[in-house]
Amino acid sequence: MLVTEASSPAQGGAAQSIAAGYAFTTTALELGAVSVSGQVDPGAKVRIPLSMMNRHGLVAGATGTGKTKTLQLIAEQLSSNGVPVVMADIKGDLSGLSRPGAGNDKIADRSRQTGDDWQPAAHPVEFVSLGSEGIGVPVRATITSFGPILLSKVLGLNATQESTLGL
Repeated sequence: MLVTEASSPAQGGAAQSIAAGYAFTTTALELGAVSVSGQVDPGAKVRIPLSMMNRHGLVAGATGTGKTKTLQLIAEQLSSNGVPVVMADIKGDLSGLSRPGAGNDKIADRSRQTGDDWQPAAHPVEFVSLGSEGIGVPVRATITSFGPILLSKVLGLNATQESTLGL
């Protein structure tokens, strides 16, 4: 969900302190709500300004911690704001963005807890595949399009050999 007004800091020490760090007045992506000791505070939103989404980022964690869902959420919100997104989907977890999600009791309960107005929506998706395998549009590159530096890396050349390719 894209939000353009500042989040109002929630009542309570820790949640209010955390929410204050995410109270931006510009268009922002909303990642969720602050949870302190298992209690979700819908007034304390975790947000990233849209203008900061051109930086490098890392989503890391153990299995089952929500990395894929976080990436889906970010991609959905960027797409909704007209920002193209390129994502590698090795396991096929992200292809579901092309179809509206199905609601269930768990989603409805979580939406109530976080104060979100979740609505299922599809987003434009274009599949590409390396080479001729897979269902996507094949992506191919010719040796001449590599350039000397990339070609030397692919071939495992030393510095002298690499400089010769540049001639």
